[in-house]
Amino acid sequence: MGNIFEAFEKHSIYTKKEGTRGSYYHTSGLSVLPRRLSISKESEYTRVAKTGRNSIHKIAGQVLGKFTQKEQSPLKKFKPFECRTQIWQIEKYPSLIGYGTVGISNYYGKVDRNSDNGDLIILYSPDRHWDEIHIYYFAGMIMQLYGVMEYVYNKIK
Repeated sequence: MGNIFEAFEKHSIYTKKEGTRGSYYHTSGLSVLPRRLSISKESEYTRVAKTGRNSIHKIAGQVLGKFTQKEQSPLKKFKPFECRTQIWQIEKYPSLIGYGTVGISNYYGKVDRNSDNGDLIILYSPDRHWDEIHIYYFAGMIMQLYGVMEYVYNKIK
């Protein structure tokens, strides 16, 4: 019998575009995220305040994406069709890049703290340069963070 989280999992692989610092394209798997994502490491963007979740877990990076007109997704609701998240690292799972919660453009076209939809993503890279990033997407599962992290961690080791 499989793990309960398998029923919620959407696994996709994004590959870094050659010659870029953090431009990634969806290359395989199921994804509700945009086809192109900007994924940056913590050292590559402006520091953020150590408040909220930033004071609990170390920031590992950031994911930004914008859907094109042709792309379809349940996350594509309001113009400019953006989604983003910080990526936080949990020391207990060193082989994972970290986790984030998806924020999407709201009615006013902004992605703010109220735009978080409770969807959990976990990022993993089989290489230290992040040339390929696996994104595990779990709709509505932020309240199950540690159980999902354990599930993905055990799956990749």
